[in-house]
Formats: sequence, structure tokens, C-alpha cells
Amino acid sequence: MLFNPTPLEKLTTLITDLIEKQAALTAELETLRADSASIRGSEQTKDAEIQRLHGALASKDEEIKMYSDELAAKDAEIETIVSKIESLLG
Repeated sequence: MLFNPTPLEKLTTLITDLIEKQAALTAELETLRADSASIRGSEQTKDAEIQRLHGALASKDEEIKMYSDELAAKDAEIETIVSKIESLLG
């Protein structure tokens, strides 16, 4: 015997399927929201780390400039000494 559902049975089946799909999509949406919040938190942490590293890099740049200035002064001293020695040697 073939099963021939009534319109009410068809409608009930369709509604049940739709409710199940809605529940699955709602669960997926909540998962995506949680993932999005986690990513935003991670992004803020990384932004703070980038700012910290920029500050450290600026500090190192200043340190390098200071050493570079010191080396230029030492080079000038050496040049002066070399000039004096060359003038003494004739």
C-alpha cells in the first residue's frame, strides 16, 4: 500500500523541517558571533602589541642615532690625530 500524506501531514513535515533548520542556523550564528568576538579581542591585543613594538623601535632608533653621533665625533678625533701625526712626519 502506498503512503499518500494528507496536506496537513505535508505541512506538518515541512514546518518541522523548517524549525530544525532554524535551530541549526541559530546555533551556527551564535558560534559565528562568539568567533567574531574572539577575533576582535585578539585584534585589540595585537594592536596593543604593535604599538608597544613601535615604541621600542623608536627608542632603539634614538639609541642608534646617539651611537652614530658618538662614532662621528670619534671619527673626527681620529682624523685630527692622523693629521697631526702626518704633519709631524712631514
